[in-house]
Amino acid sequence: MSVSEKELGGALQLVAEHLLAVDNTLAQLGAGVRAVKAILAIQMNPADPKQALASIEKIESSLAAFDPTAPARQQAADVIEAVKLFEKHGGPKQA
Repeated sequence: MSVSEKELGGALQLVAEHLLAVDNTLAQLGAGVRAVKAILAIQMNPADPKQALASIEKIESSLAAFDPTAPARQQAADVIEAVKLFEKHGGPKQA
């Protein structure tokens, strides 16, 4: 099965649009999380919310260590890096 350049371009455009939508959603989610952390820090320690925020971030880091999807994300990042190196150096040399 052969894919035309037009079909490939359309598919890549669609992927780019979806990635942009995901990026926008992640930005909104990140802003929401930062707002919740700020509110929580103020409630935890009204006199020193920066100290409370540091405590929240320490807890956040501890919980991140138990993220069950972290190994899969790292594996995907390793594969992407290997592909980049493969492309950069022209792939295997033919004899």
